[in-house]
Amino acid sequence: MPRTPEYDRDQVISRATATFWERGYGQTSITHLVKSTGLQPGSLYAAFGSKKGVFLEVIDAYNHQFLERFRHQCRRGTPSLAAFRELLLDVVEQAASGEDRRGCLTVNALLEVSQHEPEIADRLRSHSERLQCEFAAFLHDLREAGELAAHHDPQALSLFLVNNLWGMRVMCKANPDRRAMLAVVDALMAALEAPAPG
Repeated sequence: MPRTPEYDRDQVISRATATFWERGYGQTSITHLVKSTGLQPGSLYAAFGSKKGVFLEVIDAYNHQFLERFRHQCRRGTPSLAAFRELLLDVVEQAASGEDRRGCLTVNALLEVSQHEPEIADRLRSHSERLQCEFAAFLHDLREAGELAAHHDPQALSLFLVNNLWGMRVMCKANPDRRAMLAVVDALMAALEAPAPG
């Protein structure tokens, strides 16, 4: 009969997330993960297979949390541009207050390892596509509700939003200036609220 693991996997992932976020993927070793998670090397390898295996689960959990946050704030009840603005303002506030100075874990990973770790790059690409699909569905609902002008293409606009959201997260890490990031939010909302040409 297989032995039941004597640890909380979610807690292990949470602690590993903090370690990867602080140190980056390349500078994090199994020794660092052992120290932060409290698991012995054998238990880590048995549970995740490798450092990469831990990181892939970290990336999955991190992106799932953001998707759930987006769904909670923007997709409950009647969709609204105001709800999306609040989500963006939360991102700004977390950065400007110092809470999110490490930047976006997904963006950090893309910049650091995507060129030489194809499995990680594929996982990150998959999460980006999932977020784009979520945004596109949200924008489609906004258009159907009359909150988004009919000329807007939800698919194209969703890619625009994902790219700009990632850009904001880079700004959070490089220069978390509240005024500059609020200007980006205003520009994004202006693009969404733009009336049909002519």
